Order: sequence, then structure tokens, then C-alpha cells
Amino acid sequence: MAVHRAAFQSLRVTEESYLNVMNAYPYDSSLDWVIESPDGELIAFCLIWFDEVNKVGLLEPEGLDPRFWRMGLASSVCKLALNALIEKRAKTAIVVCTSPDTYEFYKSIGFEQFAQTKSFHRFKNPNNN
Repeated sequence: MAVHRAAFQSLRVTEESYLNVMNAYPYDSSLDWVIESPDGELIAFCLIWFDEVNKVGLLEPEGLDPRFWRMGLASSVCKLALNALIEKRAKTAIVVCTSPDTYEFYKSIGFEQFAQTKSFHRFKNPNNN
């Protein structure tokens, strides 16, 4: 939980919520990768959700403790997870980019833009129930 909290500066992930993730279909522990520091602290992670029917893997989430930025560890943990996905005979890996920085990161590890999603939100008008 500590590495997720450090990477996203959020307390949203708890032991209980992570156990729920691990018990969800199609969680596969062989696609849940972490990097550990020399002193045993988890500092980077990448989880891939694999659709065996369509042979597609979604990298989500992946993160890195900011104290270890610019050491190549985010790339390494993602590449380890992607290699495990190849062993599952996946045909495609996908990511969802939420910022120019994440786009550049994924591009740097071999991803190419394939599609673009636009999000639309409709907010409830307080004057109209």
C-alpha cells in the first residue's frame, strides 16, 4: 500500500481494497509486478489485466515512488510486466494516458498511439431536477 500511496499521493488504496483487487476476475498474480529497493521497500509497481479471449492486456495501475524518479525503474517494472504478458501469448497491450507526461513515458517504452478517447461530462443543473 505504501508504494501506491507514494506514487499517487493518495490514501485510497487500503489492504482491504487491494485484497478486493486480488480477488477480482481476471486478476493474475503473475502479471502483478513490483520492484524492491535494496533495503526491502517496494518502490515501483505495474499490474496488467489480461483478457485471455481477446489476448489483450491493460497496464493499470503502474506507479513509482517519487523518491526514485529518473532511475529507469518505472520503465523496468512495466517491461517486466509486459514480458510476462508475452509469455501469456498476448497480442496487444494497451494503456490509458491522462497527461502529456504519461504519453511520453509510454512512447519511450515502445507504445504507439492507436486511438484517442474524449471524455464528456454532464453536470446536473441545480435548477432542473
